[in-house]
Amino acid sequence: MPDAHKTKEELVEELTAARGRIAALEAALAPNAPPRPECPATNETAQFYLTILNDAPALIWRAGRDAKCDWFNRTWLSFTGRGLEQELGDGWAEGVHRDDFDRCLQTYLKAFDARQFFQMEYRLRHHSGEFRWICDIGCPFTEPDGAFGGYIGYCFDVTQRRRDEEFRRDVERIIRHDVKAPLHALKALALALFDDVRDEELRPLVPRLHRGIASVVDLVDSTEKLMQIERGDYRPPDTRLELAAIVRNVFDTLAPQAEALGVALRLPEPAGPGAMGVFCRGEEVLIETMLTNLVKNALEASPPGAAVTVRLSRDEAGARVAIHNRGVIPEAIRDRFFEKYVTSGKPRGTGLGTYSAERIARAHGGLVGFATSEADGTTVTATLPASEAASG
Repeated sequence: MPDAHKTKEELVEELTAARGRIAALEAALAPNAPPRPECPATNETAQFYLTILNDAPALIWRAGRDAKCDWFNRTWLSFTGRGLEQELGDGWAEGVHRDDFDRCLQTYLKAFDARQFFQMEYRLRHHSGEFRWICDIGCPFTEPDGAFGGYIGYCFDVTQRRRDEEFRRDVERIIRHDVKAPLHALKALALALFDDVRDEELRPLVPRLHRGIASVVDLVDSTEKLMQIERGDYRPPDTRLELAAIVRNVFDTLAPQAEALGVALRLPEPAGPGAMGVFCRGEEVLIETMLTNLVKNALEASPPGAAVTVRLSRDEAGARVAIHNRGVIPEAIRDRFFEKYVTSGKPRGTGLGTYSAERIARAHGGLVGFATSEADGTTVTATLPASEAASG
Protein backbone atom coordinates (compact mmCIF):
# COMPACT_ATOMS: atom_id res chain seq x y z
CA MET A 1 0.00 0.00 0.00
CA PRO A 2 1.38 3.50 -0.84
CA ASP A 3 2.81 5.61 1.98
CA ALA A 4 0.10 8.10 3.01
CA HIS A 5 2.59 10.30 4.85
CA LYS A 6 4.84 11.26 1.94
CA THR A 7 5.00 14.92 1.00
CA LYS A 8 3.70 16.19 -2.32
CA GLU A 9 7.28 16.93 -3.38
CA GLU A 10 8.35 13.35 -2.68
CA LEU A 11 5.39 12.02 -4.63
CA VAL A 12 6.07 14.28 -7.60
CA GLU A 13 9.71 13.16 -7.55
CA GLU A 14 8.63 9.52 -7.66
CA LEU A 15 6.16 10.33 -10.43
CA THR A 16 8.92 12.00 -12.43
CA ALA A 17 11.05 8.88 -12.05
CA ALA A 18 8.11 6.77 -13.21
CA ARG A 19 7.70 8.99 -16.24
CA GLY A 20 11.36 8.44 -17.07
CA ARG A 21 10.88 4.69 -16.96
CA ILE A 22 7.83 4.98 -19.21
CA ALA A 23 9.79 7.13 -21.69
CA ALA A 24 12.56 4.54 -21.75
CA LEU A 25 9.94 1.86 -22.32
CA GLU A 26 8.48 3.79 -25.24
CA ALA A 27 11.93 4.28 -26.74
CA ALA A 28 12.63 0.56 -26.44
CA LEU A 29 9.36 -0.28 -28.16
CA ALA A 30 9.61 2.32 -30.94
CA PRO A 31 11.58 0.26 -33.52
CA ASN A 32 9.50 -2.89 -33.16
CA ALA A 33 6.02 -1.93 -32.04
CA PRO A 34 2.99 -0.06 -33.47
CA PRO A 35 2.64 3.56 -32.22
CA ARG A 36 0.12 2.86 -29.45
CA PRO A 37 -0.51 -0.80 -28.60
CA GLU A 38 -3.68 -1.58 -26.75
CA CYS A 39 -1.81 -3.68 -24.21
CA PRO A 40 1.76 -3.63 -22.92
CA ALA A 41 4.34 -5.17 -25.26
CA THR A 42 5.86 -8.47 -24.35
CA ASN A 43 9.44 -8.12 -25.58
CA GLU A 44 12.22 -8.49 -23.04
CA THR A 45 13.04 -4.78 -22.59
CA ALA A 46 9.40 -3.77 -22.24
CA GLN A 47 8.73 -6.53 -19.75
CA PHE A 48 11.68 -5.37 -17.65
CA TYR A 49 10.27 -1.85 -17.27
CA LEU A 50 6.73 -3.04 -16.73
CA THR A 51 7.99 -5.34 -13.99
CA ILE A 52 9.54 -2.34 -12.20
CA LEU A 53 6.25 -0.44 -12.41
CA ASN A 54 4.24 -3.51 -11.44
CA ASP A 55 6.26 -3.89 -8.26
CA ALA A 56 5.99 -0.20 -7.27
CA PRO A 57 4.09 0.43 -4.01
CA ALA A 58 1.91 3.06 -5.72
CA LEU A 59 -1.18 2.50 -7.85
CA ILE A 60 0.02 3.37 -11.36
CA TRP A 61 -2.01 3.81 -14.54
CA ARG A 62 -1.26 4.88 -18.09
CA ALA A 63 -3.51 6.47 -20.72
CA GLY A 64 -2.98 6.93 -24.43
CA ARG A 65 -3.62 9.91 -26.70
CA ASP A 66 -7.35 9.15 -26.66
CA ALA A 67 -7.49 9.62 -22.84
CA LYS A 68 -8.40 5.95 -22.38
CA CYS A 69 -6.31 3.89 -19.98
CA ASP A 70 -4.24 1.13 -21.58
CA TRP A 71 -2.33 -0.21 -18.60
CA PHE A 72 -2.52 -0.59 -14.78
CA ASN A 73 0.11 -2.03 -12.49
CA ARG A 74 -0.45 -4.99 -10.20
CA THR A 75 -0.76 -2.69 -7.17
CA TRP A 76 -3.78 -1.00 -8.74
CA LEU A 77 -5.36 -4.33 -9.73
CA SER A 78 -4.71 -5.74 -6.28
CA PHE A 79 -6.33 -2.68 -4.70
CA THR A 80 -9.49 -2.85 -6.82
CA GLY A 81 -9.64 -6.63 -7.02
CA ARG A 82 -10.44 -6.40 -10.73
CA GLY A 83 -8.67 -7.78 -13.78
CA LEU A 84 -6.74 -5.70 -16.30
CA GLU A 85 -9.38 -6.19 -19.00
CA GLN A 86 -12.04 -4.81 -16.65
CA GLU A 87 -10.06 -1.63 -15.96
CA LEU A 88 -8.87 -0.86 -19.52
CA GLY A 89 -10.42 2.03 -21.44
CA ASP A 90 -12.95 3.69 -19.16
CA GLY A 91 -13.56 0.58 -17.08
CA TRP A 92 -11.60 1.95 -14.12
CA ALA A 93 -14.22 4.70 -13.69
CA GLU A 94 -16.77 2.07 -12.61
CA GLY A 95 -14.98 2.01 -9.27
CA VAL A 96 -15.19 5.77 -8.64
CA HIS A 97 -17.75 6.85 -6.05
CA ARG A 98 -20.81 8.30 -7.76
CA ASP A 99 -20.60 11.52 -5.71
CA ASP A 100 -17.05 12.10 -6.99
CA PHE A 101 -17.49 10.82 -10.53
CA ASP A 102 -18.39 14.06 -12.37
CA ARG A 103 -15.72 16.12 -10.59
CA CYS A 104 -13.10 13.41 -11.13
CA LEU A 105 -13.88 13.06 -14.86
CA GLN A 106 -13.99 16.83 -15.44
CA THR A 107 -10.64 17.35 -13.72
CA TYR A 108 -9.05 14.55 -15.73
CA LEU A 109 -10.40 15.63 -19.13
CA LYS A 110 -9.69 19.33 -18.55
CA ALA A 111 -6.05 18.57 -17.69
CA PHE A 112 -5.79 16.10 -20.56
CA ASP A 113 -7.04 18.63 -23.11
CA ALA A 114 -4.58 21.23 -21.81
CA ARG A 115 -1.71 18.70 -21.50
CA GLN A 116 -1.25 19.83 -17.88
CA PHE A 117 -0.22 18.20 -14.61
CA PHE A 118 -3.18 17.51 -12.31
CA GLN A 119 -3.81 16.35 -8.77
CA MET A 120 -7.17 15.34 -7.36
CA GLU A 121 -8.69 13.28 -4.58
CA TYR A 122 -11.64 10.95 -5.02
CA ARG A 123 -13.08 7.77 -3.56
CA LEU A 124 -12.26 4.49 -5.30
CA ARG A 125 -13.83 1.14 -4.49
CA HIS A 126 -11.41 -1.18 -2.68
CA HIS A 127 -11.58 -4.94 -3.27
CA SER A 128 -13.20 -5.21 0.18
CA GLY A 129 -16.17 -3.17 -1.07
CA GLU A 130 -15.16 -0.11 0.96
CA PHE A 131 -14.63 3.21 -0.81
CA ARG A 132 -11.20 4.61 0.04
CA TRP A 133 -9.87 8.10 -0.64
CA ILE A 134 -7.20 8.23 -3.35
CA CYS A 135 -4.85 11.08 -4.23
CA ASP A 136 -4.27 10.80 -7.98
CA ILE A 137 -1.33 12.68 -9.57
CA GLY A 138 -1.31 12.70 -13.35
CA CYS A 139 1.31 14.04 -15.72
CA PRO A 140 1.63 14.03 -19.55
CA PHE A 141 4.52 12.20 -21.22
CA THR A 142 5.96 12.31 -24.71
CA GLU A 143 6.81 9.70 -27.33
CA PRO A 144 10.46 9.16 -28.42
CA ASP A 145 9.83 11.58 -31.31
CA GLY A 146 8.65 14.31 -28.90
CA ALA A 147 4.95 14.00 -29.69
CA PHE A 148 2.37 13.85 -26.91
CA GLY A 149 1.97 10.23 -25.90
CA GLY A 150 -0.59 10.25 -23.11
CA TYR A 151 -0.60 10.37 -19.32
CA ILE A 152 1.06 8.48 -16.51
CA GLY A 153 -0.66 8.52 -13.14
CA TYR A 154 0.61 7.85 -9.63
CA CYS A 155 -1.95 7.26 -6.85
CA PHE A 156 -1.78 6.69 -3.14
CA ASP A 157 -4.31 5.93 -0.42
CA VAL A 158 -5.06 8.95 1.81
CA THR A 159 -8.04 7.50 3.66
CA GLN A 160 -6.36 7.55 7.06
CA ARG A 161 -5.21 11.15 6.57
CA ARG A 162 -8.75 12.20 5.69
CA ARG A 163 -10.10 10.37 8.73
CA ASP A 164 -7.51 12.04 10.97
CA GLU A 165 -8.46 15.45 9.59
CA GLU A 166 -12.16 14.81 10.15
CA PHE A 167 -11.47 13.54 13.67
CA ARG A 168 -9.46 16.69 14.41
CA ARG A 169 -12.28 18.88 13.12
CA ASP A 170 -14.80 17.01 15.26
CA VAL A 171 -12.62 17.42 18.36
CA GLU A 172 -12.20 21.12 17.64
CA ARG A 173 -15.95 21.56 17.27
CA ILE A 174 -16.54 19.79 20.61
CA ILE A 175 -13.88 21.90 22.33
CA ARG A 176 -15.34 25.12 20.93
CA HIS A 177 -18.80 24.08 22.12
CA ASP A 178 -17.61 23.06 25.59
CA VAL A 179 -15.35 26.09 26.10
CA LYS A 180 -18.10 28.57 25.25
CA ALA A 181 -20.33 27.50 28.18
CA PRO A 182 -17.93 28.57 30.98
CA LEU A 183 -16.98 31.68 28.98
CA HIS A 184 -20.60 32.77 28.77
CA ALA A 185 -20.90 32.16 32.53
CA LEU A 186 -17.87 34.37 33.15
CA LYS A 187 -19.37 37.03 30.90
CA ALA A 188 -22.59 37.03 32.92
CA LEU A 189 -20.57 37.18 36.14
CA ALA A 190 -18.67 40.21 34.86
CA LEU A 191 -21.97 41.98 34.15
CA ALA A 192 -23.20 41.15 37.66
CA LEU A 193 -19.97 42.50 39.15
CA PHE A 194 -20.39 45.71 37.20
CA ASP A 195 -23.69 46.35 39.00
CA ASP A 196 -22.37 45.43 42.46
CA VAL A 197 -18.85 46.86 42.55
CA ARG A 198 -18.67 50.16 44.42
CA ASP A 199 -14.91 50.48 44.65
CA GLU A 200 -13.98 53.36 42.34
CA GLU A 201 -10.64 51.74 41.47
CA LEU A 202 -12.12 48.34 40.60
CA ARG A 203 -15.23 49.55 38.81
CA PRO A 204 -13.42 50.74 35.63
CA LEU A 205 -11.77 47.31 35.32
CA VAL A 206 -15.04 45.38 35.08
CA PRO A 207 -15.94 46.52 31.54
CA ARG A 208 -12.45 45.47 30.46
CA LEU A 209 -13.05 42.05 31.99
CA HIS A 210 -16.37 41.81 30.18
CA ARG A 211 -14.82 42.91 26.89
CA GLY A 212 -11.91 40.46 27.26
CA ILE A 213 -14.26 37.53 27.83
CA ALA A 214 -16.43 38.61 24.90
CA SER A 215 -13.34 38.75 22.67
CA VAL A 216 -12.42 35.17 23.59
CA VAL A 217 -15.97 34.01 22.85
CA ASP A 218 -15.80 35.74 19.45
CA LEU A 219 -12.42 34.19 18.74
CA VAL A 220 -13.70 30.71 19.57
CA ASP A 221 -16.62 31.31 17.20
CA SER A 222 -14.27 32.46 14.43
CA THR A 223 -11.94 29.45 14.41
CA GLU A 224 -13.92 27.72 11.66
CA LYS A 225 -13.60 30.84 9.52
CA LEU A 226 -9.85 30.96 10.19
CA MET A 227 -9.61 27.37 8.98
CA GLN A 228 -11.49 28.34 5.82
CA ILE A 229 -9.01 31.17 5.24
CA GLU A 230 -6.10 28.78 5.66
CA ARG A 231 -7.68 26.41 3.14
CA GLY A 232 -8.33 29.29 0.75
CA ASP A 233 -12.10 28.86 0.53
CA TYR A 234 -13.31 31.70 2.79
CA ARG A 235 -15.73 34.30 1.39
CA PRO A 236 -16.26 37.42 3.55
CA PRO A 237 -19.77 38.81 4.11
CA ASP A 238 -20.77 42.12 2.52
CA THR A 239 -21.14 43.87 5.89
CA ARG A 240 -20.28 47.55 6.44
CA LEU A 241 -17.93 48.07 9.39
CA GLU A 242 -16.74 51.28 11.08
CA LEU A 243 -13.00 50.91 11.59
CA ALA A 244 -12.76 53.46 14.43
CA ALA A 245 -15.20 51.41 16.53
CA ILE A 246 -13.20 48.25 15.88
CA VAL A 247 -9.93 49.96 16.81
CA ARG A 248 -11.46 51.20 20.09
CA ASN A 249 -12.45 47.61 20.89
CA VAL A 250 -8.87 46.53 20.15
CA PHE A 251 -7.57 49.24 22.50
CA ASP A 252 -9.95 48.07 25.25
CA THR A 253 -8.68 44.50 24.85
CA LEU A 254 -5.00 45.47 24.85
CA ALA A 255 -5.16 48.25 27.48
CA PRO A 256 -3.84 46.06 30.34
CA GLN A 257 -0.87 44.93 28.24
CA ALA A 258 -0.15 48.50 27.13
CA GLU A 259 -0.18 49.70 30.74
CA ALA A 260 2.12 46.88 31.83
CA LEU A 261 4.59 47.77 29.05
CA GLY A 262 4.35 51.51 29.70
CA VAL A 263 3.23 52.20 26.12
CA ALA A 264 0.38 54.56 25.22
CA LEU A 265 -2.33 53.73 22.66
CA ARG A 266 -3.50 56.61 20.47
CA LEU A 267 -6.23 56.95 17.87
CA PRO A 268 -6.14 60.46 16.37
CA GLU A 269 -9.20 61.74 14.57
CA PRO A 270 -9.01 61.03 10.83
CA ALA A 271 -7.72 64.02 8.88
CA GLY A 272 -8.08 65.13 5.28
CA PRO A 273 -10.96 65.45 2.80
CA GLY A 274 -13.50 62.66 3.15
CA ALA A 275 -11.55 60.96 5.92
CA MET A 276 -14.25 61.19 8.60
CA GLY A 277 -16.03 57.91 9.06
CA VAL A 278 -13.70 55.31 7.56
CA PHE A 279 -15.65 52.18 6.71
CA CYS A 280 -14.75 48.82 5.21
CA ARG A 281 -16.65 45.64 4.41
CA GLY A 282 -16.07 42.21 5.85
CA GLU A 283 -16.26 39.99 8.93
CA GLU A 284 -16.08 42.14 12.07
CA VAL A 285 -14.57 39.51 14.36
CA LEU A 286 -11.86 38.68 11.80
CA ILE A 287 -11.01 42.34 11.10
CA GLU A 288 -10.77 42.90 14.86
CA THR A 289 -8.55 39.82 15.19
CA MET A 290 -6.31 41.14 12.41
CA LEU A 291 -5.96 44.57 14.03
CA THR A 292 -5.47 43.07 17.49
CA ASN A 293 -2.54 41.02 16.18
CA LEU A 294 -0.97 44.04 14.47
CA VAL A 295 -1.43 46.43 17.41
CA LYS A 296 -0.22 43.81 19.90
CA ASN A 297 2.86 43.26 17.75
CA ALA A 298 3.47 47.03 17.72
CA LEU A 299 3.11 47.20 21.53
CA GLU A 300 5.67 44.45 22.03
CA ALA A 301 8.10 46.18 19.66
CA SER A 302 7.74 49.64 21.24
CA PRO A 303 10.27 51.00 23.74
CA PRO A 304 8.81 51.91 27.18
CA GLY A 305 7.42 55.42 27.36
CA ALA A 306 6.64 55.51 23.61
CA ALA A 307 3.26 55.27 21.93
CA VAL A 308 1.50 53.11 19.37
CA THR A 309 -0.55 55.31 17.06
CA VAL A 310 -3.32 54.04 14.80
CA ARG A 311 -4.38 56.35 11.98
CA LEU A 312 -7.39 55.77 9.73
CA SER A 313 -7.74 57.12 6.21
CA ARG A 314 -9.43 56.40 2.93
CA ASP A 315 -8.34 56.86 -0.67
CA GLU A 316 -8.87 55.27 -4.07
CA ALA A 317 -7.00 52.14 -2.91
CA GLY A 318 -9.41 51.51 -0.04
CA ALA A 319 -9.73 51.97 3.72
CA ARG A 320 -6.34 52.19 5.42
CA VAL A 321 -5.28 51.43 8.96
CA ALA A 322 -1.70 52.60 9.64
CA ILE A 323 -0.19 51.33 12.91
CA HIS A 324 3.00 53.13 13.96
CA ASN A 325 5.50 52.38 16.70
CA ARG A 326 9.06 53.52 17.43
CA GLY A 327 10.59 50.06 17.12
CA VAL A 328 12.44 48.78 14.07
CA ILE A 329 11.89 45.45 12.30
CA PRO A 330 15.22 43.54 12.26
CA GLU A 331 16.73 43.48 8.81
CA ALA A 332 17.14 39.68 8.97
CA ILE A 333 13.36 39.10 8.92
CA ARG A 334 12.09 41.98 6.76
CA ASP A 335 11.82 39.87 3.62
CA ARG A 336 9.89 37.20 5.57
CA PHE A 337 7.96 39.40 7.99
CA PHE A 338 4.53 37.98 7.09
CA GLU A 339 5.61 34.36 6.79
CA LYS A 340 4.48 31.73 9.28
CA TYR A 341 6.66 31.25 12.40
CA VAL A 342 8.99 34.16 11.58
CA THR A 343 9.85 36.07 14.76
CA SER A 344 12.79 37.88 16.33
CA GLY A 345 13.63 39.10 19.81
CA LYS A 346 10.50 37.79 21.52
CA PRO A 347 11.12 35.00 24.06
CA ARG A 348 7.52 33.78 23.68
CA GLY A 349 6.93 34.88 20.11
CA THR A 350 5.31 32.39 17.75
CA GLY A 351 5.56 34.30 14.48
CA LEU A 352 1.84 33.71 13.85
CA GLY A 353 0.36 37.17 14.56
CA THR A 354 1.58 38.96 11.43
CA TYR A 355 1.04 35.82 9.34
CA SER A 356 -2.59 35.59 10.50
CA ALA A 357 -3.16 39.32 9.92
CA GLU A 358 -1.85 39.15 6.37
CA ARG A 359 -4.00 36.10 5.59
CA ILE A 360 -7.15 37.77 6.97
CA ALA A 361 -6.49 40.95 4.98
CA ARG A 362 -5.90 38.98 1.79
CA ALA A 363 -9.06 36.90 2.36
CA HIS A 364 -11.01 40.18 2.46
CA GLY A 365 -9.49 41.38 -0.80
CA GLY A 366 -6.96 43.63 0.97
CA LEU A 367 -3.29 43.60 1.77
CA VAL A 368 -0.79 44.40 4.52
CA GLY A 369 2.60 46.05 4.11
CA PHE A 370 5.15 47.91 6.20
CA ALA A 371 7.86 50.56 6.19
CA THR A 372 10.63 50.54 8.80
CA SER A 373 13.77 52.56 9.55
CA GLU A 374 15.84 53.73 12.50
CA ALA A 375 14.77 57.32 11.89
CA ASP A 376 11.01 56.80 11.52
CA GLY A 377 10.27 53.57 13.38
CA THR A 378 7.81 51.09 11.88
CA THR A 379 4.43 51.62 10.24
CA VAL A 380 2.35 48.56 9.32
CA THR A 381 -0.50 49.47 6.98
CA ALA A 382 -3.56 47.31 6.35
CA THR A 383 -5.62 48.26 3.31
CA LEU A 384 -9.15 46.87 2.99
CA PRO A 385 -11.97 47.36 0.47
CA ALA A 386 -13.64 50.62 1.46
CA SER A 387 -17.34 51.22 1.98
CA GLU A 388 -19.07 54.59 1.80
CA ALA A 389 -20.33 55.81 5.18
CA ALA A 390 -23.80 56.44 3.80
CA SER A 391 -24.19 52.95 2.30
CA GLY A 392 -26.04 50.15 4.02
